[in-house]
Amino acid sequence: MSAPLAGVRVLELGAYTTGPLAARYLSNLGAEIVKVEPLKGESVRHFAYKVDGVSYIFHVHNVNKRGVAIDSSGDRGRNLIYELVRKSDVLIENFAYGRMQSWGLGYDDLKLLNPGLIYCSLSGFGHNGPYREMRAFDTVIQGMAGVMSLTGTADFPPTKIGVSSADNVGAATGAMAITAALNYKRRTGKGQHINISMHDVQGWLSSAAWPWLDTPEGAGRDGNHHPAVAPQNLYETRDGLLAVEVETQTHLDAVTDLLGLARCELAQSKSRESEFDTAFTAWAAERTTGDAENDCRANGIPAGRVQGMGEIAENAHTWARDMLLELEHPTSGPLKLLGSPFKSTRSPGVVKSTAPDIGQHTRDVLSELLGYDKEMLDALSKSGVIGGP
Repeated sequence: MSAPLAGVRVLELGAYTTGPLAARYLSNLGAEIVKVEPLKGESVRHFAYKVDGVSYIFHVHNVNKRGVAIDSSGDRGRNLIYELVRKSDVLIENFAYGRMQSWGLGYDDLKLLNPGLIYCSLSGFGHNGPYREMRAFDTVIQGMAGVMSLTGTADFPPTKIGVSSADNVGAATGAMAITAALNYKRRTGKGQHINISMHDVQGWLSSAAWPWLDTPEGAGRDGNHHPAVAPQNLYETRDGLLAVEVETQTHLDAVTDLLGLARCELAQSKSRESEFDTAFTAWAAERTTGDAENDCRANGIPAGRVQGMGEIAENAHTWARDMLLELEHPTSGPLKLLGSPFKSTRSPGVVKSTAPDIGQHTRDVLSELLGYDKEMLDALSKSGVIGGP
């Protein structure tokens, strides 16, 4: 078996989530990732829950990578990055618009060094348009892109989605665009600049609401209900919550038969939403979650228990799908980390090593790719241009 992106080298100049996660996706497909960090490491290393002083989310986003620490503020460090660009197929960056250009690392600068370079920029609002100068993180993007206005209930203010959707979907979109650009380069030999906006991506997440733009009421917040059909909601059982979603006439007929209600056309189901909710609430309250889930499935009704993260982490399905894997970290010991989302018969997904320490592979990478010997590396280290063991 051979990973589809084996032989592709990606230079990652990123921080936080979108850039590093896009690179991590490519690593799962077999690409070699050279992650360049400042000498103190990227800021996410110090976020939230930590394992031996390093953020758990950093461990998740940076498996499979080789870590290089370079002070790029001076000419010597910047020249090292230029040399690495010449040896790379792809560059990923997720800094604010204009930042890379100010460092002499914009696409127009680097394509002169490597005309075949695929340069992927992942930013809040993209590199064109009136918002391009704005700084933004996930919550701001969710608010500005309309997603937040659709999340929650009508009697409460807009609510952030519980995960960083702009970051995560932006990363996936970037990885997809890069694989397409690699195919284009294979056919034409030409590189290109990819310009991904998290604001654009969030617009796609809200695509189901766009048909309501011309209606008087517009799209709004309606909790766990569907905007057009019913029932769709959470129902409390004796020991938990059951999520139910009806999408077809067959589903609806099964629900009305299960609850002993009169049948109706799917197009009219929304008008009976309150009736369905009342009946489903009473039905679920008499059952355990497991029994309710089984009864729905037996009748062809899409339904499932609402699980907490702890339950998912211990779920047999999670481990059967290699959604979680246990990797041995050289200092922290065994870590449970997300596996590869890519599953196929020939390329099941690559998850081979834990996230690197700061500059862990600096000397190896500069020696292998650029031909630097020990004397040159020692000099760079002594002068504070590179870091690492």
